[in-house]
Amino acid sequence: MLLKIAVQRIAVTRGLVQRIALCLLAVGLCTQSGCITLSALMGQKRSPKIDTSLLAAQGYSIPPGGMPAPVAMDPSEGPRIVLEIRSGESQHIEKLPLPVDRGVFVDDLVKQTELNKQLGNLSISIMRPNGSGAPLRLTTTTDKHGRSKNMGQNYALLPGDHVIVYGDQRTLLERFIDDQVFAQ
Repeated sequence: MLLKIAVQRIAVTRGLVQRIALCLLAVGLCTQSGCITLSALMGQKRSPKIDTSLLAAQGYSIPPGGMPAPVAMDPSEGPRIVLEIRSGESQHIEKLPLPVDRGVFVDDLVKQTELNKQLGNLSISIMRPNGSGAPLRLTTTTDKHGRSKNMGQNYALLPGDHVIVYGDQRTLLERFIDDQVFAQ
């Protein structure tokens, strides 16, 4: 008789454990599939930070610190570019004039500003206005001497370009591979 009662209790407990496990599995699947978030179930508000990992996985690249805010250009000042330097959490924005008698390239800008001496290897993004559409993004990297690693990416700077410069954040292995590939 006692054995029969113990077996019944174990069966009830096992059924309860299975139901709890199924409920937890369902909640886990719902939160991981994107149809509901756990914070929504708990009544928490969403944070304003945007997760860009899906964009990165699809091949889009966003410069560290996010996309730049547009800087108003005064046409009476002549042809200019916007230079934005990002170092850690700080950023410095400056409008620089472009000479009208000759072209200025990325290498020229790095050499004149000596940014490679301050930040080392550089990653540079140029956000070029594209009419009414989204700006065109051109990227390049420089070595410790301030020269573009790939001469095909030593872009000419045009009036209205927004140049974003930040210290190269690639891993040591990525840098080693690039040095070996572009050493020729």
